[in-house]
Amino acid sequence: MKCGKFDLKRTDRIITILQREADVYPSRTNTTLEIQSSMNIFSISYALTLGCSMIFFTSAAELRQLNYPPSEFITGFKWTSEPHVYPGFHSDMHWQTWGADDAIYSVDGDGEFPDAKFHFASLSRITGMPPEHRIELITQFRELSIREQAPAGMQRYLCGPVAVGTDLYVCLYDYDWRIAGKDISDKQQMLAVDRYSKHGGIPGIILSRDGGKTWTDAPNKDTPRFLGPNFGNLQFIGFGPGYTQVPEQLGNFVYAISNDSNWESGDHLYLARVPRDKILERTAWEFFAGDAQAPSWTKEENDAKPIFKDLGHCGHSDMTYNQGLKRYLLSVFSDTVPHKETATVADTKLWEKQTELQVYEGVTPWGPWALVYQENPWGGPEHACYLPHLPAKWLSKDGLSGTMLYSGDWEVNHYPEREYYGYVTRSFQMKLKAPQAK
Repeated sequence: MKCGKFDLKRTDRIITILQREADVYPSRTNTTLEIQSSMNIFSISYALTLGCSMIFFTSAAELRQLNYPPSEFITGFKWTSEPHVYPGFHSDMHWQTWGADDAIYSVDGDGEFPDAKFHFASLSRITGMPPEHRIELITQFRELSIREQAPAGMQRYLCGPVAVGTDLYVCLYDYDWRIAGKDISDKQQMLAVDRYSKHGGIPGIILSRDGGKTWTDAPNKDTPRFLGPNFGNLQFIGFGPGYTQVPEQLGNFVYAISNDSNWESGDHLYLARVPRDKILERTAWEFFAGDAQAPSWTKEENDAKPIFKDLGHCGHSDMTYNQGLKRYLLSVFSDTVPHKETATVADTKLWEKQTELQVYEGVTPWGPWALVYQENPWGGPEHACYLPHLPAKWLSKDGLSGTMLYSGDWEVNHYPEREYYGYVTRSFQMKLKAPQAK
């Protein structure tokens, strides 16, 4: 098969593929490039499709200025499998925690499952290791009437689960549809507000002591808001099963992160903690208020300081402790087009076409952070992937390999087949800096 003309330039920082002759691809073909550079290993497997006159696959560091240096500890990252879509389960988000029973518990949004009708919230139990893992639906939380208890103008979902011993906690969160100048009675404006999904905060946290079958502590319309918009989408940091294997220096706390502003295009990540036996007590929560060199904590939510900054490019994120490497892995995604609250309906139709992914590493949950891997567009030009998770259960004992869990293609106008709208897994391998010769 004729390969066409490619121009590979500046391979120390960038991979650029120029497809100069669209007619040389009579059918779809997978092209994989792997280049060892001074910065990283970039492994890109994308589908080149007939009709694309020019395709760029490039380091995110070249597309815009990133705030963080390349890692000097983890110097290579490459995918070792193709994406695998679990059959029959169509949902997204996949907020996850490792249970004491060795299963992963995943809280999902807007899903359809075998023998279950569409619902905006669900809890699933994942057993085994990819690609041989198995998923079963536990509940769709219908008995809690979650949205009926939300204030007017708030669109309620569920996020961050955390298993502490045999107890399972799940956070509720709101998207605030009350945006000035937007009339949600108009369908197009409502869809624009939905695409933006402004943070409304955490209204409460529910608890199950029987593996997710029944729940207590659900908030109602009169319940005071638990956390504000800067902590509006909690994802608890992943450690061992039932929140074991937590480094001693972190104490007897449970830790959680959140991006700010909106679901896919915030500016910062924030960090909170709470004693593991007081998760439901709002007054017991503390918020990070220092920096990477001088960590400190405050009881005042408004005094919190971010642990990470990337203006317009902080979507809902994930952090996992890699016990094998003694490092925290921070996974961040965003739309390639930053979202603005003041965007017009026409502006929002340009969103969700492509996304980008970065993986960072740090020695503490508050950094300092160093870049391990970036991919833009994440999943290639035919997909828009989102919400990357690195389940601690799926990391190898030495910490050098694992499997990412994510979803994609939610915007039906861009991706009518919604191929990645479900449980997508993809395995990877990392490489450490070679020791210096004596």
